Amino acid sequence: MRVSVIPGRLISESLDVGKLIGAIEEGFRRADAMLEPRAIYPVDGGTVLLMSAHDSRYHVLKYIAIYPRNAELGLPTASSVVVLSRSSTGEPLSIIEGGLLTAYRTGATSAAVAKRLAPRGRLTVGFLGAGAQARAHAAALSRVLAIERAVIHDPNWGRAEELSRFIREGLGVPAEAVRDPDALAGESDVLVAATTSRVPVVRWEALAGRGDKLVISIGWLDVHSREVDEATVLRSSLRVVDTYAALEEAAELREPVRRGLLGRGDFVELRALLSGPPTSHPGGIVLYKGVGTPLEDLFAAEAAYEELGGAAEAVDL
Repeated sequence: MRVSVIPGRLISESLDVGKLIGAIEEGFRRADAMLEPRAIYPVDGGTVLLMSAHDSRYHVLKYIAIYPRNAELGLPTASSVVVLSRSSTGEPLSIIEGGLLTAYRTGATSAAVAKRLAPRGRLTVGFLGAGAQARAHAAALSRVLAIERAVIHDPNWGRAEELSRFIREGLGVPAEAVRDPDALAGESDVLVAATTSRVPVVRWEALAGRGDKLVISIGWLDVHSREVDEATVLRSSLRVVDTYAALEEAAELREPVRRGLLGRGDFVELRALLSGPPTSHPGGIVLYKGVGTPLEDLFAAEAAYEELGGAAEAVDL
C-alpha cells in the first residue's frame, strides 16, 4: 500500500491559504459532503477526539489528542494525524500531519465567516492567544479583510511579540503586543480568541458600547471549557456555529440552551451561512463559536492532497 506523507513543514511552506479558504467555502455548498458524529474520549491528562467525514471522492479520519499540561513539558497542547482515503474503495491515499492542517483549516473557516460578517472598512484585528491557531488566523484573515492594525495579547509576552513580528514582517500589517486583554477587546473590530483558557477571556463588559464587532472564538480544550462569557453569548445579535453539535460540545453554548435561554433557532450553522445569499454584519456583536467539524478536515485534507500530494514523499506501508 503506497501513500503520500504530507508533513507540517510542507503545509506551512507551500499550502495556498487563499485556495484553502475557497475549498472551505465550496465544500460547505456541496450536498454530497457528510459527517459522522464526533467521538470525544476524556483520558488521563487530556481529551482524545476521533473525527470522520466523506464525500463522493474522499473519506477523512482524524485523530486528535489535547493535553493541556503538555505546555509545561515543552510539547504541543494538541497533536493529530489525518488519514485521507478514496471513498469508493477505502484505499488510504495520504497521511497528513494534523496539527498545522487543523490550524490552517480553522483559520480558513473563520476567514470565510469574516468575509460575510466582519464590519466593513479598514479594521483593527485583535488576538487573544498567540499560538499556532492565532498565526493561521492572521494569515487567513489578511486574505479577506482590509486590516489596518493588529493587536495581540498572550500571558506569554514572548509569544505575543513573536506573533506581532510575524504579522508585521510576514503580512505587512502594523502590529503590537499589549498587556491589557480587555482594552484589546474593546478596540478590536474583529476579535480572535484562540486560547487554552477554561474560563472566559471574552467578556461582555469589554465589548459593550464599543462599536460593531465580529468575535471569533475557537479555543476549546474539552466540553467544560468556556472562552466566552454568558452575557456575550446571550446579547450577540447573531450567533454562528460550525454545526449544531457545538450546542452540546461548547459549554458556553450548552448551558444557556439547557436552561431554555436560547434554542437551536437562535444559531446559524456554517453550511447555511456559506451556501446562502451574500450577507453583511447586522450590527452589534456577532459571535462565531468554532469547535471544529470533520467537514472542515475533509475539505482541507482534499485541498492539501490535491495541491501538495505530488510534492510529498510516498511510502509503502
